[in-house]
Amino acid sequence: MNATRWPAVAGLLVLLLGAAASGFFAYQHFAGEPQSTHVDLASFQFTDLQDQPRSLQEWQGQLLLVNFWASWCTPCRKEIPMLLEVQDQYAARGFQIVGPAMDEPEVARQMQAVLKINYPVFPGSSEIVQAMDALGDQIGALPFSVLIDAQGRIVMRKSGELRREELVEVIEKHL
Repeated sequence: MNATRWPAVAGLLVLLLGAAASGFFAYQHFAGEPQSTHVDLASFQFTDLQDQPRSLQEWQGQLLLVNFWASWCTPCRKEIPMLLEVQDQYAARGFQIVGPAMDEPEVARQMQAVLKINYPVFPGSSEIVQAMDALGDQIGALPFSVLIDAQGRIVMRKSGELRREELVEVIEKHL
């Protein structure tokens, strides 16, 4: 490389490293536990796979995990078996999962059967995106999970696949 290009290349490298560091710190900020934000569960209205209207208010007083997913999302499908196990493990203690899905009803129905999903699934599109935004999704990626405590406060937000250990830790802390 000739000497006249070195300052431009060095400047570009510094710019790229700065952008990467900013992205990393932004991710760390948004991936951590949120400040205690109260949620009006009644304002979240969905339609279930039986075409019945449902509201998150049905689970008021429980520890509620709202797990946004889609049939075409590989990390979503990968985490669902773990969610099924955790649902079974903690349901008797007041833990509930619901799964708004970015899918048409028939596709969501097929996925519920294939994956043996044992919690309510709500198919949709624009209403699912609106709910994700309202619950604090900062990057628009799936899966996106929000844990809401019995008092209606958001105690965890997670963009990306949940690990069993992190989910169990926060469940144990808030049950």
